[in-house]
Amino acid sequence: MPHGNYEPPLSRENSPLIPGQEELIAPGVRGYAILGETGKINIPLVIAEREGSGDVGRFIDSLSSRCVFPCVISLRLALMLFRRGFAPRFDGEVDIWERA
Repeated sequence: MPHGNYEPPLSRENSPLIPGQEELIAPGVRGYAILGETGKINIPLVIAEREGSGDVGRFIDSLSSRCVFPCVISLRLALMLFRRGFAPRFDGEVDIWERA
């Protein structure tokens, strides 16, 4: 499946995750993105401003292959990622979803 080359703006280093104050990382999508030690962009939090709008799906479709999703606990998000060519790999006990 083709994908884009969008990389979300990185969150300020050591900025706290405060519910309701997530950063805008794409149109209609709030969340958190940090640069990992391996050079991958980790997106541990993604929230639609309007649930059901399709904004999160479009966001995922637009992402570069450097973007990964650690610790996915939402079945809905896991299914969205899977449908878009992402698969989990396990780094110890942590799942990291990246493009297969």
